[in-house]
Amino acid sequence: MRFMGSGRSGAFEWLFQRVSGVALVVILFLHFILIHYVGDGPVSYEKVAYRLASPYYKAWEMLFLVLGLYHAMNGIKLVIDDYVHREGWRVILTSLNWLVTLAFLLFGSITILTFTYQG
Repeated sequence: MRFMGSGRSGAFEWLFQRVSGVALVVILFLHFILIHYVGDGPVSYEKVAYRLASPYYKAWEMLFLVLGLYHAMNGIKLVIDDYVHREGWRVILTSLNWLVTLAFLLFGSITILTFTYQG
């Protein structure tokens, strides 16, 4: 029987999928605590805008964005490697995966880094 995989073991991708998943759970928990329990009153645009004006909070959100996108992109890539057996389709789907990931990274980065608070 002919091997239908990509020819790579995928050990690094498998390991980092688990590491990024654990990191995302920790970051999500801290994000939830910071947004909903630090400060007084309910979440409002002004509170989020004030926090997002801080370079530390922008760095925190960028870390969240990059790890989340990597985790999602790597998960889709692992599914493509496991289940798409034709080389042409694998190249097309992997390229599309990278394109969508880079677009989300660009749009998310623009949103986070260029945000200014006018309050």
